Amino acid sequence: MRPAAPARPFLAVTALLALGAGISTAVGAPSAVVALPPTRAPVPVVRGVAVCPEPFQAVAAQTQVGMAAPGLDGAPAGSGQAELLRLSRKGAPVVSLAPPDQQAAATAPARSPALVGEASDDLAPGFAAMETTRAPSGDLRGLSGTSCLAAGTDFWFVGSGAEVGQRGRLYLTNPESAPAQVDVTLYGPAGEIDAPAGRGVSVAARGQEVVVLDALAPAIPRFGVHVQVRQGRVAAALRDQQVRGLDPLGVDWVPPAAAPARRVVLAGVPAGSGERHLQVLAPGASDAIVRVRLLAADGAFVPAGLDVLEVPAGTVRDVDLAPHTRGEAVGVELTSDAPITAGLLARVGTGREQPELAYAAANNPLTEAQPGALALAAVGGSDGAQLLLAAPRGTATVRVTPMPPATGTASTVSVPEGTQITVDLRDISSAPTFAVTVVPLTGSAPVFATRLLSESDSRGPMLTLSTLLPGRYVVAVPEVSADLSTGLRSGP
Repeated sequence: MRPAAPARPFLAVTALLALGAGISTAVGAPSAVVALPPTRAPVPVVRGVAVCPEPFQAVAAQTQVGMAAPGLDGAPAGSGQAELLRLSRKGAPVVSLAPPDQQAAATAPARSPALVGEASDDLAPGFAAMETTRAPSGDLRGLSGTSCLAAGTDFWFVGSGAEVGQRGRLYLTNPESAPAQVDVTLYGPAGEIDAPAGRGVSVAARGQEVVVLDALAPAIPRFGVHVQVRQGRVAAALRDQQVRGLDPLGVDWVPPAAAPARRVVLAGVPAGSGERHLQVLAPGASDAIVRVRLLAADGAFVPAGLDVLEVPAGTVRDVDLAPHTRGEAVGVELTSDAPITAGLLARVGTGREQPELAYAAANNPLTEAQPGALALAAVGGSDGAQLLLAAPRGTATVRVTPMPPATGTASTVSVPEGTQITVDLRDISSAPTFAVTVVPLTGSAPVFATRLLSESDSRGPMLTLSTLLPGRYVVAVPEVSADLSTGLRSGP
């Protein structure tokens, strides 16, 4: 049974204090609607937080972690600091950042725990962090990367599964000083899954719990995962690993998906051969009738045979996109009569090559008010570093700029309406590892962005996809004044 709702005065005071502190929340995580008093002009956030899940532990694996602090309007920061710390807050920071630099990266220590990034003052607006792991051999061979999320109360994922040889792991990380309690709801091809062990999962203060999905619901080929926090706040991350006997089939993080809506956009279906599986989740009580539109470099089109797609209520449906993409990089726009969200499984490697997989997800758009920062736009050793930009409705104009201390050449990119284009990030900076800001300019339509890293070795190709999340830059602060009856009341 869920705990009783707290009294309204407590809710109001809590919401006002959180907003007044300017604390950023998980990108894309919907929150309860609370009526607030009139507000002043938005003010910059003064604290940014990003939680990176525990990196993969494998022989010869190496994890790069990075932070980016673009500040307001890209202005050089004058004060503040940013640090990437162990979850326990013990020991020296893994990465530190101070003005005038706006980005920093380092190799995570061996057997690193989950990490927490914290930024203050001028470094807080737009603060972002990422991690990328390279494993050249073994069961975890491949590239895997993820954006580090702020702690929140609501997360969606579409991907992973629990068939033989598939291992899904949900990482619940609590960076707060109070314990948290979490409910995990699973959906599959046949509907919502009865998994009582996923309800009421306790996560200790500054602790991490790993939920084994194949133990919760075995023999499920694909999942929709909904994480709801009933007490406290956590950051959620989903990892998928696949093997066939002793042969690895790939491993990667499943990016968080946008909350279910009647229109969602997924940027970042990569070019090339291999499998491309669109996975659509309709978590509500009604069947979803979905229209599919693909966004290619030369314009949008409706794939033959996919003009109308039915997704039964509570299910995850798989659609093979490979025959329709023509080997091109495309974005996907889904319009539905019921709320949906979506993910993508891409698999590469043919013949004698070792397979590798990567995931993308429906994501939230970048706008002039909420641009984004890629804390690891490129990572030393990766042959390919690309930014995939999709503009489904209206032409987008985007400025991609390297962040100091890295040097390079900023690029202004036009994304015509109904297209997805590819930007080579190695043209932005020659630094082995660097960060960039991605800023839609005045008058630009919303744009959706995904980063693709790729490389090859004697065993075959490796790749990873990471959605670019909108940054949190400002917060609206309510006007309040003292009131002895509630402690606070709205101003005149």
